[in-house]
Amino acid sequence: MASLPPRHFWRRLGAYLVDIIIFQIVFTFLFLAVSKVTPWDMTLPFLQNQQCTETTSGPLIPKIEAEWPLQPGETRSNQLCHISWLGSKGYTVFVSKVVSQQGTGTSIRAVSVPVDDNGNPIDPSVTMRPSSSIVLLLLPLAFAYASASGKRTPGKRLLSLRVTTVEDGPLALGLAAKREIFKFLPFVLIAIFNLVSLFLLPSSLPPFEQLIQQARDPNLFTASGLFALTGALAPMLFVFTLIWWLYPLIVWRGQTFYDRFCDTKVVKG
Repeated sequence: MASLPPRHFWRRLGAYLVDIIIFQIVFTFLFLAVSKVTPWDMTLPFLQNQQCTETTSGPLIPKIEAEWPLQPGETRSNQLCHISWLGSKGYTVFVSKVVSQQGTGTSIRAVSVPVDDNGNPIDPSVTMRPSSSIVLLLLPLAFAYASASGKRTPGKRLLSLRVTTVEDGPLALGLAAKREIFKFLPFVLIAIFNLVSLFLLPSSLPPFEQLIQQARDPNLFTASGLFALTGALAPMLFVFTLIWWLYPLIVWRGQTFYDRFCDTKVVKG
């Protein structure tokens, strides 16, 4: 172990946090600028403002009550949630939740759909905001550009770290991009899945009555069941992320997985 390169764990963690904050700020201003000069309303989740109010009237409530009658021990709440960001007009979503007690636990099922000012369903694409997924896909490229040809990201410069080849040479842009894509692999997988969900699922969105049925009787072959399945996959992705990022630093062999794949290393200096 004495002959192995040092981990630089805390330096690497500090550099990563600094870089993430800086790049997040840059992407935020970039998306705001794009939203100002194009018809695209791009926003990041932390910039969104959501205000929900209870509603007892509207064209969708009779359909909900007819298609989804309450069973003993169940309660229903209907809300109109207006979602906007930085003064934008935003959009409104009708949300109906049914809460039921199952022994000592509580089950919550919900159906939601974007609506117009009169409460009628509208094209679900108004809720599509791929901004977060775009950030996750652009992040490796931003890191690669800042790390190639002997350069360093702001965080690594601040913490006196540098990425080199195993022969102590600078990284070419292609190699830097390959390393960063492998490094952010958990994020890349999340982004790809989110984009597929955004652009494929809404294209086959069923009628509102079918959405009610899916929420009332969820299974793995419905949209609600699909979201439940993805929720079950989240812990698996979390475990993969820990193994991918932390395990090589705990059982240290001189390189992380992505550094081994790219024949690179992190050094102090």
